[in-house]
Amino acid sequence: MGEVRLGVIGCGGMCKAHLRTIGAKSPNISEPLRPFAEKITIYGLADVNLQKAEGHRQEFGGEYITDDPERIFTDPKIDAVLITTWHDTHARFSLRAMECGKHVLIEKPMAMTERECDDIVALAERSGVKYMVAFRCRFAKGAQAVRQEFPKPDNIIAHARTTGIWREGGWAQDPIKGGGQILSQGCHVVDMMFYLAGAEPESVYATGGVFHHSRPEVIDTINAAVRYKNGSVGAFLGGDGGTGGLMAGHPLNNGCPFFVMVVDKGRSAIAIDHGENCHFESAVPEAVWKKPYEAGNFSIDLGGGRASGVSDILPTFAQCILNGEPVPTTAFDGARTTRFILKCFESARTGKVIRF
Repeated sequence: MGEVRLGVIGCGGMCKAHLRTIGAKSPNISEPLRPFAEKITIYGLADVNLQKAEGHRQEFGGEYITDDPERIFTDPKIDAVLITTWHDTHARFSLRAMECGKHVLIEKPMAMTERECDDIVALAERSGVKYMVAFRCRFAKGAQAVRQEFPKPDNIIAHARTTGIWREGGWAQDPIKGGGQILSQGCHVVDMMFYLAGAEPESVYATGGVFHHSRPEVIDTINAAVRYKNGSVGAFLGGDGGTGGLMAGHPLNNGCPFFVMVVDKGRSAIAIDHGENCHFESAVPEAVWKKPYEAGNFSIDLGGGRASGVSDILPTFAQCILNGEPVPTTAFDGARTTRFILKCFESARTGKVIRF
């Protein structure tokens, strides 16, 4: 296969963020990935709103538009699909795409129930297609720098308080369509937490509730204590009642409503702003460990587009397809994140420690 012919399901804003990298036109793509971005072409685009689909086709190319995703799934000329639809369709569309032999790049969250997670993981393993979840934080420069220095830390603290209360009537806050802010947006930080922990969860105990919204079925605040199978411990704090400006300038001038901090034997680091930037501290002699630098302010040094790593996601997907390489964010990773958040909800509702 000399190119990746892409079908697109869902023509919204996140879809555009990915499609801007096609043809290596974006200046934010990492140089080693440019050859793979050049080998992606759009073939078909599907959306319930044909006007949106046509707008994307005019901007990014494509042979046709449709309001029927089945046409994309069954088109023999399409190798892979990018799915950027409402959350409640992710599992259904993922499974159908794999049934038709398509490689899948799916926006987060991968699924909304544990049963959906099980079905996707099983079919991804059985079908042999590439199945990749678009967890942006793993591609962010600050998160990658922290992981390089701390592959298996003792303590991990993840913070996902968004910079404002989500709109009550929005689809993402709907318990069926979106699952709420913690599942929808907090999943980014949960995945970064596991990425930096380098370990699987063993148990979680969470407290939480509904503090900022009117729907009792959608928990909007979680404080969770986590134990990992390698013996390390941590915490996850999620919700949408925060203000990003509160921490502006500490430790970087960007502010950090989304961060993961790791601690290990007198050393510590924090991946800030969805992992775009990082900061290191040490209380040990330099002979034991020397900080690579005090702060990696990549969003200023490289620009926010490059620091976020979002522009590397689709080219990485193409690289894995064309070179036959494993994807960096698997169906198992997507399932782990959804399961963890659902078990946090279960613990908060029951008052029990929940094991994995």
